[in-house]
Amino acid sequence: MKNKNILIVAIVAIVAIAGVSIYAISNNDDGMMGNNNMMGENSSQQVSSSSLVDKNSADYKMYSELTGDDYDRMFIANMIEHHKGAVDMAKLAKTNAKHQELKDMADDIISAQTKEITDMESWQTAWSYPSSSGEMMMDHSAMGMMADMGQMTEELKTLNGDAFDKAFLSSMIEHHQSAINMAYPGQTNAKHDEVKTSTKAIVAAQSSEIAQMKQWQKDWGYAN
Repeated sequence: MKNKNILIVAIVAIVAIAGVSIYAISNNDDGMMGNNNMMGENSSQQVSSSSLVDKNSADYKMYSELTGDDYDRMFIANMIEHHKGAVDMAKLAKTNAKHQELKDMADDIISAQTKEITDMESWQTAWSYPSSSGEMMMDHSAMGMMADMGQMTEELKTLNGDAFDKAFLSSMIEHHQSAINMAYPGQTNAKHDEVKTSTKAIVAAQSSEIAQMKQWQKDWGYAN
C-alpha cells in the first residue's frame, strides 16, 4: 500500500511538471510570435518611411515613363550632374556651417556621392552611353534643376553660421527630394542591375538624410 501511494504521488508530480512545461513553452511561443509580429510591423514601417517619393512631381513622372536603356542613360547622365551639385554645396558646409552635425553630414555626402559619380561614369563607358553633359538634359525640368542648383550654391557662398545652416538645410532637402523622385522608378524600370541597386540606395540614403535634416530644422529653430 505504501509503495502504491508513493507511485501515485510520483505520477501526480510528473503530470504537474509536464503541465508547467507545456504552459511555459506555450507562453514562450506566444511571446516569440508577438516579437515576430512586432518585427514585421517595424520592418513594414521602416520600408514605408524610407521613401519620400513625390509621385506628382515632374521628375518622377518623367522618369517613370522611361524603361531599359532609355531610363539608365538619362538617369545616369542627370544624376551625375545632380550629385556634383550636392557635393559643391556640401563642400561649402565644411567651412561655412555652424553646427558640427551638419559638417559631418557634408562629409558623408561628399564621400558617398563622389563614389557614386565615379561608378556612374564607369557605367557610361562600359555601356557605350554618352558622357554627361548639357546635351543629356533633354527636358526643361532637368535644365531648370541644373540652374536651381547653381543658384543654390551661389547663394550659400555668401552665408555662414545660422544663416548658412538654415539655407543649407532647406536647399539640400529640396535637392535630395529631386534625387529621390528621379531614382525611385529605377528600382523597377532600369535595365542594369547596377542601376537598380544604385537607385534603391539613393532613395534609402537620401530619405534618411531628409528625415534627419527636418529634425535639425526643428531642433535648431529653423522650422518657421
